[in-house]
Amino acid sequence: MSSKSRAFRNVVADVRHAVFSVHRHRPLPDGTFLITPLGSGFFVSSIVFVTCWHVIDNPGSPHMTGDIYKLVNNLDGMHGMVHDITGGVGKDIYLYPDQDFAILLSHSKVDQAYLPISYASIPVGQEIGVAGYPLPRLTTDQNGNVALSGMVFRVAKGVATALYRTDLNSGDGHPLKDTMILEVNFLFVPGNSGGPIFDAETGRVLAYVKGFQRHKIQEVHERCQLIPVPAGMNNEYLDSVYAVYSLGLTLEPVRAQLEQFGVSL
Repeated sequence: MSSKSRAFRNVVADVRHAVFSVHRHRPLPDGTFLITPLGSGFFVSSIVFVTCWHVIDNPGSPHMTGDIYKLVNNLDGMHGMVHDITGGVGKDIYLYPDQDFAILLSHSKVDQAYLPISYASIPVGQEIGVAGYPLPRLTTDQNGNVALSGMVFRVAKGVATALYRTDLNSGDGHPLKDTMILEVNFLFVPGNSGGPIFDAETGRVLAYVKGFQRHKIQEVHERCQLIPVPAGMNNEYLDSVYAVYSLGLTLEPVRAQLEQFGVSL
C-alpha cells in the first residue's frame, strides 16, 4: 500500500484490503466446526499477518491442537477474501505472549495487499486511525462459510493522546513489563484487538490494538426518577464514574520477530 500523504477516506479505502477478522474453526465430533470470531489483524507483507497473542491463545479460550484459523475480510458487502491458516503452532502460527503479539503465515497464492509499518516514535497529537472488525455477528451459508453480512468493517479517527512506558497487567498470565503504550482518545471494543493503529495521512502502521483500561474517578449517589422502579427495588443507587483510555502497543518491541519473517520498512 502506498505511504504517500492522502485524504483519510482514501487511506481507509486501501487499509481495508489488508485488515481481516480472525475466525477460529474448531473441529467437532460430528464433523462440523465451531466457528468463533476472535479479533482483528493485518498483513505486513504478502504472507505475514499479525495480531495479538490474546486473540489466538487467550487463557479464557486457548488455542487447541486441531484448530484452524480463517482470515476473513469484507470489501464491499458482497465480496471478500479468505486466507486459511492450517499449519498449527510452530509452522504457520508463532506466539509471543510476553509482547501480546502473534504472527500467522498465509500460503495463499493471491497477491495480498499489506500495510507499511513504522518503528519511529509517535508524537503526542499525531492524527491516527484504527480499523478492524469489532462486534462481528456470525452467520453461515449452507456450505458452512461465514456470511459477509455480519462482518462490518469499522474505522475511527483521533489523535495519539499520550505515549509512555509502564507495566501493564491484563490478568492473562503474561504481564507486560516496561512497555511503550500508545494511548488514544476513542474506545476500543471487543473484536478490535490486534487491528492496526495507523498514521491518518499515510496509512503507515504505528501500533496494534491492545484493549482499554478504565480508572474509577469517583462514585456518585444517584436517584432514579425517569423510569418506574420495579416493586421491591430501591430507586437510589451508586453510579461509578470512570475515565476510559484505549491502549495500543508499538511495533519496536517486536521488530526482531517481524524481521525474522522478512518484514522490513
